[in-house]
Amino acid sequence: MYEFKFRTGKVSIDYGKCDDCTSFACVKACSLYGRNILRVQGGKPVLSVSSEEARRLCIECLACEQGCYFKGQQALTIVLPVTGLDRLRR
Repeated sequence: MYEFKFRTGKVSIDYGKCDDCTSFACVKACSLYGRNILRVQGGKPVLSVSSEEARRLCIECLACEQGCYFKGQQALTIVLPVTGLDRLRR
């Protein structure tokens, strides 16, 4: 599992699911918005910038997750905690 944080949440990538990926849709989706936070290294998506820079550059557009889900291996998950949401489940 590869993880990094951004302003309000975090990205988790299950590298076990990346093994058969040829699209690298998460990396391509991130670059569509000019962020280029991700790159491919050793056949896996990794940060192309420092973790501090990723926190600053990420606009939380969810494109990497959607790209991976629809054109990749469903390996990337974004966690965005919503304050108070857990109270609604009771």
